[in-house]
Amino acid sequence: MNVLFENLLRTTIVSSLGICILIFLKTCLFKIFSKKFNYYIWLIVLFRTLFFSISCSIEFTTKTEESYTLIDNITNFNNNHADKNLTFLFVCIWIIGVIFYLSHILIKYIRFKNLIVDTSFEVEDENITYTYKKLLTELNIKRDIPLRITDELASPAGIGLFKPYIFLLDLPYDKENIYWILKHELTHFKHRDILIKFIVVFVKSIYWFNPFVYIMSKKINSDCELCCDESVINECSPKQKKEYALTILHAIKLSNLNNMGMLVTEFTKTNLEIRIESLGKRRGRRGIILAILIFIGSCFSFIDINAQAPIKKKILSRNKTVTPSTGFSFETTDYTYATAPEDVRKLYEEKCKKIGKVPRDTDKIDIYNTDNTIE
Repeated sequence: MNVLFENLLRTTIVSSLGICILIFLKTCLFKIFSKKFNYYIWLIVLFRTLFFSISCSIEFTTKTEESYTLIDNITNFNNNHADKNLTFLFVCIWIIGVIFYLSHILIKYIRFKNLIVDTSFEVEDENITYTYKKLLTELNIKRDIPLRITDELASPAGIGLFKPYIFLLDLPYDKENIYWILKHELTHFKHRDILIKFIVVFVKSIYWFNPFVYIMSKKINSDCELCCDESVINECSPKQKKEYALTILHAIKLSNLNNMGMLVTEFTKTNLEIRIESLGKRRGRRGIILAILIFIGSCFSFIDINAQAPIKKKILSRNKTVTPSTGFSFETTDYTYATAPEDVRKLYEEKCKKIGKVPRDTDKIDIYNTDNTIE
């Protein structure tokens, strides 16, 4: 339990720092890279937060002189009960928060999806159906993704992780608009953006107490749309880019009413100015090498280095032994109650008094070196 709590706190600090660094780099250095790079670089932070329970310990043994602590083979003091109880309380509160947040989002999403699917109907316009099938072939999407009409959404959207759908509004569409709308939504499915949105929700449920995670989710949602726009207009002519931009501008008339942005891909006005501006820019560098270096650097955060394992140099008697332990080495001194020094006898008598035991001359007392704590 303590290890889990420590790993959670350490990952919270590391991921919060990583989020701040990425946001800063996106305002300067990362501008030269593609929108795809700026979007998928978030996956490094997401996977680091998901695998917070994983840690690798590297220990180095060094010699230091420490005071000793008295223990014996009958009983063992524990001065950390209060700390352990407090840690257990925090872990319970954290687990309750995770369950509440995740169940609330998933139940809300399932109800929302069922409502949309149950009230939707098939597309009857042959031009729309033809354009949709043509785009499936063009984007090499072999998965069955039904296209349906609904009145329950404020804008065209893609919904569903295991059973995906694309929904259009019951409105008249011209040939240019419907092409770009459908291509936009299919590109989201091709990029598996809904899966990433679910991962973000799961990370938010784990770190529901961390405000930096909520900031990250908004940035990921924004970068997701920019990445999709970049992919849609890749290798398009200036005229086609203009048509796509006009289609985005048309989305201003629509309002986002479903409030399910993290689990639904919508063709809306998210960061409209930034999206329109980015359409006229050339595609940036891919940044694969930099992404690999950042990933390797993040892997070092899983390593826990313990650079000190004390060994007591000063022994209280000639009768000493060495007891090995994982990552530590102890020099121990053995006494009996009859042969122990006066201060050791007093400590042992206090221990026996607490457990209701009467000291005997043959009782064995072990003295060993620690970091001044009793476990």
